[in-house]
Amino acid sequence: MKKVLVTGGAGFVGLHLAKDLLDKDYEVTIIDNFSRPNDDEDFRKVTQHENCKSVRGDITSLNTFQYLQKDYYDYIYHLAAFNGTANFYNHPVEVLKTGVIGTINVLDWVVNQSKGKILFTSSCEAYAGTMKVMGRKFPIPTPEEVPLSIDDVKNVRWSYGVGKLTSEVAFNCYKHGRDFDRFTIVRPHNFFGPRMGFEHVVAQFIDRIIGEESPFKIYGGKETRSFNYIGNVIDSLIMIMESEETNGETYNIGNDKEEMKIIDLAKMLFKVANKKPNFEVLPAPEGSVKRRCPNIDKLRGLGYDIIYSTEEGLEKTYRWYVDNYDWYSIKGRRDQK
Repeated sequence: MKKVLVTGGAGFVGLHLAKDLLDKDYEVTIIDNFSRPNDDEDFRKVTQHENCKSVRGDITSLNTFQYLQKDYYDYIYHLAAFNGTANFYNHPVEVLKTGVIGTINVLDWVVNQSKGKILFTSSCEAYAGTMKVMGRKFPIPTPEEVPLSIDDVKNVRWSYGVGKLTSEVAFNCYKHGRDFDRFTIVRPHNFFGPRMGFEHVVAQFIDRIIGEESPFKIYGGKETRSFNYIGNVIDSLIMIMESEETNGETYNIGNDKEEMKIIDLAKMLFKVANKKPNFEVLPAPEGSVKRRCPNIDKLRGLGYDIIYSTEEGLEKTYRWYVDNYDWYSIKGRRDQK
């Protein structure tokens, strides 16, 4: 039985990954601070599974690592992050420390293990600075070899993106300075699914549809994104981790087949919800990115193909939010008091 460690294992991606790995008969240990809402059946199925162990801890603290077994894990998925756009502005120091110090701590611990490949989840936010600097010359779909840059060091939104960029640099420094190549870096793009919170546009639209907002405000609407259901993301992560070709490499993860306008995303969600929309289209927020789509040719070279369409993913996500709205949403929890 393969032994797997997942940092951020109770988060959005982490819990989906842990569930899938347990279903495949892996032994899974998750590290998390368990700060997210977790009063649901899926969370209990994972954390109470006979092959799952939980460690409550903070990866910025070295004390957390004393609870991990030495030379034990075959695979380490490093997903832990202090995410959420509001946190980038309201808690930039904590976001930065988790992204930078947390990753260095994890790397130092892994390097001292006799085995164990680590997969680090970076972000499409890594491209944000270059997108602004290059303007129309920025290639879309975007390949992995595009240079990464920071356009404004005074903007604390970069507390998250810099953590990802610095971590990517750190992995490559350890590759050259510590002869360590048991790692792969991935940059996921616009993924969505059950338990994703309410910051992402998909979850925000669902929240407002459930709340019967009318008119339904769309800010801009012509901007395009390539949305990727969490089921596709998990398949990608496992394939990349378990391939011997991926050591020391970086891969985009995304859906380049279904790039769609935000207004079309809203229309599809109303179709899934079986409701008639009453849209009010307003100007896009200043600085909105007009188009974002990854080039995933490198991932396809491993034999990967997308399993779930965007509409299939939206159906699964919408139904989960409807079924769990009373305990998961802020409004639902407030109404229960």
